[in-house]
Amino acid sequence: MLRTLLVAAGLLVSPLIVADAQEWRVNPETFSPKQTPRLAATATGKPYVAYGDDAGRLLVRHPDASIQTLTAPDAKAAGFVLEAFGENLYAAWLNGQPGAPPAIEIRGLHGDAGWSDSVALDSASRPLPRIRLTGDAEGQLSVVWLGDAPDVDGVASGESAPEATPNYHLYARRSKDGGQRWGDVQRLTAGYDTGFWPALTMAGGRAHVFADARRGGETLLVHAQSDDALGWTPAEPVKPIGSVLLIAATEVRGEPLAVWFGGYGNQYRLESAVRDGDGWKTYAFPGSDIYDIGSMDLKAQGDYVYLVFSARGARQTDQPRKNHVFFTRSTDGGVSWEPIRPFRHYPFDITQDNFPQIALGRDGSVLVAWNDYRNLRGDLYYNRSTDHGATWLAQDLPLDAPGVAEDVLFPFVSNLRPSDTGFWQLAARYRDDGLATADLYLHALPSEPPAAPETGLNDLGSAEKKARLELRAAEFWGALVKADYASAFALFDPYFRRRMREGDYVGQSGRVKHHSFSVQDARVAGNLARVAVEFNYEIPLLKLPRGGTYSRPPTSTRVEETWIYIDGDWFKEYRNEIGDFSYTRY
Repeated sequence: MLRTLLVAAGLLVSPLIVADAQEWRVNPETFSPKQTPRLAATATGKPYVAYGDDAGRLLVRHPDASIQTLTAPDAKAAGFVLEAFGENLYAAWLNGQPGAPPAIEIRGLHGDAGWSDSVALDSASRPLPRIRLTGDAEGQLSVVWLGDAPDVDGVASGESAPEATPNYHLYARRSKDGGQRWGDVQRLTAGYDTGFWPALTMAGGRAHVFADARRGGETLLVHAQSDDALGWTPAEPVKPIGSVLLIAATEVRGEPLAVWFGGYGNQYRLESAVRDGDGWKTYAFPGSDIYDIGSMDLKAQGDYVYLVFSARGARQTDQPRKNHVFFTRSTDGGVSWEPIRPFRHYPFDITQDNFPQIALGRDGSVLVAWNDYRNLRGDLYYNRSTDHGATWLAQDLPLDAPGVAEDVLFPFVSNLRPSDTGFWQLAARYRDDGLATADLYLHALPSEPPAAPETGLNDLGSAEKKARLELRAAEFWGALVKADYASAFALFDPYFRRRMREGDYVGQSGRVKHHSFSVQDARVAGNLARVAVEFNYEIPLLKLPRGGTYSRPPTSTRVEETWIYIDGDWFKEYRNEIGDFSYTRY
C-alpha cells in the first residue's frame, strides 16, 4: 500500500485535504525555479520539501502540515539546502537582507518543538550560494560553503574590495549538539591559492570534505575532516587532478570515497579515490574520456558503491548531442569498478534521458530514477534491483502518466529518498506545453513496483503507425497546396501551437505557393520519424522591406523533415530554418 498523501486545499497556511494519491502538489500557488527545491526524509521516511517563492522567501512543507516560512519577512534566500539526520531536520541558506551583508543561516526542526530560531553562521567570508550540509542523528552538524573574501593588504576579509580578484575558498563551521553551540569559522582551503568545488559526507563518525584546490599552478584534490573538538584538520592533497566539473562523496565501509569528473587539457576523465589506511586508492575509469558528463549521483551500502550519470559524447561532432544515463558499480568498496554501461532499457537513442538519481531502499533494494523523453514529453522513469545492482527489471517503469505532461528533475541535486513504504521523488511539472510555469510534485514510489506492460507505449515501429504517418504527412502537404493554412497549422507539434496563434500563422503564410508534392520515404524509430518529401513551389514577386524585389520561378526540391508521435498521433515538428531551432525538448 502506498502512503496516504494529501492534496492542497489552495490556502497558504491551512491544513491539507486528505485524499488517496500517488502524487502531491507541494506549492498551492507558484514556486520560483531560480532556486533548486530540495527533498529530505527523516529516518522513518517522513518527507519535507524546501522551495523558494516568487518573493525569494524560503518555504518548507510536509504533507501533514502547513507551509513554514523560514526567512524573515524582508529577507531572501539563495543556495539553500535541506537535510534530515535521524528524525531531525535542518535547513541552511544564504540570507540576503536590506542593509546587511549576505550571511549563512541555519534553522532546525526537532520533533514537535517547531523550528528553532535562525542562527547566522558567517558573513565575513563573503559567502556565496554554494552550501553543503551533513551530520548524524547524534547531533553532529557541519556546514561548508564557498566564499570570496579577499586577501588584500589593509582590507579586512569582510570588507568590500571591489577591484580585487575573486578569492574563492571553502569555509566551514561545526556543531556537536544539534546546532545549539558552534565552533569558529574555519577556512578549509587555507594554505592553497583557491578552493572551489566541495563535496561533503559523513564517514566513520566524522565529516569529510573533498574539493579541488590550486597551489603553485597545480590543481589538487584535497581532503579535510572534522576533528575531536569543533574544528577541522588541515586540508591534505589526495592527488593532482585536472579541472573539476562535478564531484560527489559518500561513505563506504566506514571510510570516505569521492568520485569526480574533470578535464585534463582537451580531454575528460572520471576518477575516484577511497581512503585506505593512511593513504588513498585512486581509480581512473577506463574509457571515460568519451563522456561529457552533465549530472551524476553516488550512493554506497556495505561493499557496494553505485554511480549513475548522464552524459553526451565528448567526441561527437554531429548534432544533436543527446544525453543518456549510464551506470557502474563497485563491489569492493570503491577500489575497482565494473565497466560503464548504458542504463535505459529502450532500443532507440534518438531521445535523451538525463538527471539520474539513486536511492537505497530499507529492504536493501537499489532504485534509479531519471528524466526520460522516449515519449517526447519529459517523463519520470525508474528501475529497481534487488541483488545489489547485478540485475534490473527487464523494462523501465514510468512514474507518471507517460507522454501526458512535461515533468522535469533538477540537475546537480538528488531529490530521491527512501520512505517507510518505498521511495519519494520530487520533480516539477509544467502546466502546459508553453513550458513557462511549473508546479512541484512529490511522487510516491511503491517498494514493490507494478508489473511492466507487455508492449511498449504506442506499439513501436508498427506498420499501422507508419501508414498513419504517411497519411498525416500527405494531409499537411496537401493543405499547403490548397493554401489551407489553418489545416496545416493543426498538424504542427503542440509545443509550436502553444507559442504561435493560428491567426498569426495563417496571416504570415502564402508567400510561397506550393503546386504539388510527393511523400518519398518515411522512417520510424520509436516516437520519432524522418519523412522525405519532394515538392514543387514558386515565390511570386515580393517587395522587400529594405527595398528591391525577390521572386523564384517554379522549382522542384526535396526536404527531409521530422515528425513526432505525441498525444496519440503524428505531428510535424516545427523548425525555424533561419534560427535553426525548434520548441521540442526531446
